[in-house]
Amino acid sequence: MTRRQDVADFEELRSGGEAVHEVDALPGIVEELFRIEFPFLAPDSPFYGITFRRYLAARWNGGDVRGAGVWAYFPWRRTAVHLPDEATFLRLRTARNRDLITPREQELYQAARVGVAGLSVGMSAVTTLVGTGGAGRLRIADPDVLGATNLNRVTASVCHLGAAKTAICAERLWELNPFQRIEVFDGLTERSAEAFFGRGADCLDLLVEETDDLRTKAFARFAARARRIPVLMATDNGDNVLVDVERFDLEPERPLFHGAVDEARLCRLGDRLADAERVTLADALVGPEMTVRVKLSLLQVGTRLVGWPQLGTAAALAGAALAYAARRILTGRPMPSGRYAVALDEALDVGHRSPAAVAERERVGAEYRQSLRAMFGDAP
Repeated sequence: MTRRQDVADFEELRSGGEAVHEVDALPGIVEELFRIEFPFLAPDSPFYGITFRRYLAARWNGGDVRGAGVWAYFPWRRTAVHLPDEATFLRLRTARNRDLITPREQELYQAARVGVAGLSVGMSAVTTLVGTGGAGRLRIADPDVLGATNLNRVTASVCHLGAAKTAICAERLWELNPFQRIEVFDGLTERSAEAFFGRGADCLDLLVEETDDLRTKAFARFAARARRIPVLMATDNGDNVLVDVERFDLEPERPLFHGAVDEARLCRLGDRLADAERVTLADALVGPEMTVRVKLSLLQVGTRLVGWPQLGTAAALAGAALAYAARRILTGRPMPSGRYAVALDEALDVGHRSPAAVAERERVGAEYRQSLRAMFGDAP
């Protein structure tokens, strides 16, 4: 710690009524840093010990690290952890990324400013982003609290039930990276949009949109397109994921949702949608790629099912796919607009392409279209 007030605050915590659990991780971290700088020296090498001692003498006061680095305090755990400074910690935390991510890519990735709206699938995405050393500046938005039905796909515990998803997410991210810059928003709305998206040098470099509300989805894209911010979205599709990439930074006139829905219709969306509009809009946005079970489930939303069914496998897959696409965009690698199917069924189900399975998908697809027309007619 370098600032006197920080030292005073930490000593006050230590002397307070409640015990502060201390994790002095720095001595072990110092040796990890040494291994990174001298990867050619194995621990059983006769030169390892003497080189390490010289390293301690030159860089770490002979190994006395009590006054080095910083103490990161996590009030929700009453825990303080002894760590190196921010730049050294980032280098250590991303050491195993090299050279799968080059140093220049890592620099661009970490410097990015990313917004994440919707923190079910969004929490998986942002955790993977930060875990791989990306998005050093984050804005996260979600109006909801954690419910028991979220626990099949959100990495949290029953201790978090009733807590704001933004708080759960921020705590997880700070425990991954105590230096993470995070701004928290109680949902993405017209009122919060200016602060969330930013302007000029403060503008987001990327939006990950994972909200449940169709009106918010449309509004977020109108706002992102006006600011030339690219948008990523992953849609659960059983155990699979559909990733939508909208490069409004490169295509500022690009139609929202790849033109799947007329924009005039999107402008007319109200706060509450009738079942017919909600189901037909969801069908239009997701398209024919839905699995058999998802199609059958969608017809029962509002009758036998309370909402779109979602699985933890899809949430985890979506997090990886979104982080991958985000890294490509943020580091300047090709990532064109379009829809990308990431399908475990195709990769791991050996019967997926059998004639019987193909025929079943075609049969259910035809029945699904007929059922939509029977239930909702030609709903706008």
